[in-house]
Amino acid sequence: MATTIKSTSLDFDAIKNNLKTFLAQKDEFADYNFEASGLSNILDVLAYNTHYNGLTANFALNESFLGTAQLRSSLISLAEGIGYIPDSMTSSQAIVKLSLNLAGVTDRTSTIQIQSGYKFNTTVDDKEFVFQTSEDISAEDNGQGLYEFQDASGSKNIKILEGTERVKTFLVHRAEDNAVYIIPDNTMDMDTAIVRVYQTPSSSVFSTYTNILKANTISANSTLYILKESPNGFFELSFGNGSTLGTAPTTGSKVTLNYLAVSGTESNTAKVFEPQSNVSVGGSSYEVTVSTIAKAVGGSAKESIESIRQTAPFQYASQNRMVTAADYKTLVLRNFSTLIKDIQSFGGEDALEPQFGTVFLSVLFNADVDAVTEQVTKDSIIELAKQLSVASFGLKFTDPVKTFVECRTFFQFNPNLTTLSRNTIQDTVNNTIRTYFDENTGKFGQSYRRSNLLSLIDDVSSAILSSRSETFVQRRFSPTLTAIRDYTLRYATALAVPDDVDHTITSNQFVLQNKNCILRNKLNTNKLEVFNTEDTEVLVDNVGSYDGDTVSIVGLQIDNFVGSDTFIKLSAKPANESAITPFRQDILEFDQSNTFSRIVDVAPGVTN
Repeated sequence: MATTIKSTSLDFDAIKNNLKTFLAQKDEFADYNFEASGLSNILDVLAYNTHYNGLTANFALNESFLGTAQLRSSLISLAEGIGYIPDSMTSSQAIVKLSLNLAGVTDRTSTIQIQSGYKFNTTVDDKEFVFQTSEDISAEDNGQGLYEFQDASGSKNIKILEGTERVKTFLVHRAEDNAVYIIPDNTMDMDTAIVRVYQTPSSSVFSTYTNILKANTISANSTLYILKESPNGFFELSFGNGSTLGTAPTTGSKVTLNYLAVSGTESNTAKVFEPQSNVSVGGSSYEVTVSTIAKAVGGSAKESIESIRQTAPFQYASQNRMVTAADYKTLVLRNFSTLIKDIQSFGGEDALEPQFGTVFLSVLFNADVDAVTEQVTKDSIIELAKQLSVASFGLKFTDPVKTFVECRTFFQFNPNLTTLSRNTIQDTVNNTIRTYFDENTGKFGQSYRRSNLLSLIDDVSSAILSSRSETFVQRRFSPTLTAIRDYTLRYATALAVPDDVDHTITSNQFVLQNKNCILRNKLNTNKLEVFNTEDTEVLVDNVGSYDGDTVSIVGLQIDNFVGSDTFIKLSAKPANESAITPFRQDILEFDQSNTFSRIVDVAPGVTN
């Protein structure tokens, strides 16, 4: 008889039973009662020891791979091995305009300068925060005593960052040791770090080192530093080895690290900024006027472990250069993730109108990012592409196109199969529908599957015997009131062919010629008409048509809106109601206001 131990089960009871099975195969333990003997205690110890060793080996093995590691320290170490440095906390940033009015002041100077670090006070939810400029700014007299400050690029939109400036100083004892300098502060924003190296501790002459992530070329003479999160949550600063990663500070030199310690998300939405100090001009003190252009956004916590797990492999694949469309997406998201909810990239050959040699980016910004910040970010993305693109591709932005999904759901309900009320079942179904769309729509590439939604509804209660749903897609446009305009709306899916029973396309109500009207297609045709819902007559016979996934509206006039909406909703029946999969810059959203569910009561006596 073979005497083997089954090693596939690692829980305590299974291990102990396997040990007993193994011993029972021995002649000296035949018919032995293990549970009623002292040997049972020994088996317990062996089983516990084996169980613990199995768990330890399993945990250790999991922590060795990026896809299964659970500890942040493990993920940081694994990501570092493929050249990925996780994001630190990031500073919230706002955009302001600063001016100084010296009208009437004699002998005023022609130019006024304010050094970097000019500070402002603000509050969010009764908590105080400090913002400051990140570079020197200057202003010139406009001839009437008004000074409007601008940055080095000439822009009057001044970016200010939240945070408290801190300085860490290190002395280099032995350069050959390649020392690592620890910064015991987990609130650092690494993007604000400035590293200076002085030849001696008393020297005023310094060299400013560059973050290795921003280096385009590296030689033995490059002055680069490496700043990254350490496994304990603090940060560590190191330098090259004098050859492959650039020069290192020499023995006896001094290293200073200036950075902002930030509050992350807490300072977002700040919009009223008061200067901490006045500006001195000609020995007199004057108050700076602050106008907020864009409220504070972009503050965030450290990069999450799930984000590290997902982003690190793509960053490694891109090798910090932009070649493919996927590289553009990865590197833009890597540098501007605090402002971006999602991003899509595709080559010009895949565009609706092919443009070869072009990469298209569609950026879905966070809801709190205003138009000014969006444009500033897009300008920064273009500059980033100029630095990292290794091919002569053009970069163009295309706005996300949102197609809204409406569902009209009907489900059979047998009250004899549950103690819950009709209203409770109805509310639960509605919550299930909302949850499905919250989890499965709102970003690029996310699809709608009617079968998945109906399965969730059927699982709400055993009293729901079956369910069905009608699906509609919707686009929106904001008309110029009283003007005759043309509109072209493309949906994320092809629309159904017209029939002689239902209208494929129908809008919400609007006012034309003092009548409440809707826009719809004529039955059995793809032509559009304006229909007067009050007098039930066609008011305008022909205002366009639809074909495939596109609706073309020609010469439409809308005098006013009906209700609180300031846009027109154009709902349509898709050719395939079961599944809608968006491509390129298309995004599916959920229109809760046009979605409903209805109970269909089962006849008395029916139980299944």
